[in-house]
Amino acid sequence: MGLMAPNDVIADEKGGIYFTDPGPRPIVPGRKAYVYYLPAGSSQPRILDDSITRPNGLTLTNDGKTLIVDDTVGDTIFAFDVTVDGSLKNKRSFAKLHDIQPAQESGADGMCIDNQDRIYVTTASGIQVFDRKGQYLGTVKVPRQPANCAFSGPGKHTLYITAREGLYRVSMQSRGPKRLGK
Repeated sequence: MGLMAPNDVIADEKGGIYFTDPGPRPIVPGRKAYVYYLPAGSSQPRILDDSITRPNGLTLTNDGKTLIVDDTVGDTIFAFDVTVDGSLKNKRSFAKLHDIQPAQESGADGMCIDNQDRIYVTTASGIQVFDRKGQYLGTVKVPRQPANCAFSGPGKHTLYITAREGLYRVSMQSRGPKRLGK
C-alpha cells in the first residue's frame, strides 16, 4: 500500500526521519493510518505503528529515546521507546488532552518540544503544554485554531504558531531544544 497523505516529520540524530500518514479526510472506515520510519540512506520507509486512529504531530524527546505522537481524533498522546535501529516499542499513553468538548475531535495536529522536554500540542482549544512526565501544565490560547508550532528566533525563546488563517509568535521564558540548530 502506498502513502496516503504524509503529514508531520521529525529527524533523528542518525539522519533518519519519523513521519505520520494520517490518511484522507474524512476518515475512510477500515483504512489504517500509520507512523513510519525512513532510515538514513534508505528509500523505503518502515511501518512502525498502525493502531492510532489518525496519527499526526510527532516529536522526539531531547535525548532521542522517546517518540511522542498525537491523535487528531482522540484525546490521547502516545509515547514509544525508540530502539537502536529506529524501531519503536512499549507504546503507552503519555498524556490526555484537556478542554475538548464531548463528541468533538481533539484537532491535535502539530507538536514541538522545548529544552526541558515540555511538549506543546496544537489542538482545537489552543496549544496544550505538558511536562516531561505528561502532566498538563496549561493551554496557550490562539485567536485561530493552531496547526503547528516551533521554537526559533534569538535564543529560541519565540514560539511560532501556524494557524488556519494566521501566523503568530509568542515570546516565551522557555527555550527551544538544543539538538536542533545547536
